[in-house]
Amino acid sequence: MNTERVSFRTIRDGVTTEIAADAIEIALPGGLSFRILAFAGRKDSATLHMPADDPQAPSFDVFCVEPGAANTLFVSVERIQKRQLEG
Repeated sequence: MNTERVSFRTIRDGVTTEIAADAIEIALPGGLSFRILAFAGRKDSATLHMPADDPQAPSFDVFCVEPGAANTLFVSVERIQKRQLEG
C-alpha cells in the first residue's frame, strides 16, 4: 500500500478547510457505513473500506457502485444475508 497520505478537506460556501484525520466515516441511512482511509490506494486512488463483521454473523456488507452522470458515481453499502446450508 502507498504510504502517501490522502488530504481530507471540507468545502462550505466556497471556503476550503483541511481536516486532520486518519479516516472519514460516511454514515448512510439505515445504519450502514463505510470509511475513506487517509492512505492512497493503488495508482494513487482513494481507499474505501467497510469494517468487517464477525465471520459468524448472519450477513455481510458489500459496496454497490452505480453510474450517475459522466462525472458522478453513487457509492452505497448493501447488507446481504448469508444462505443457510442445508445438511
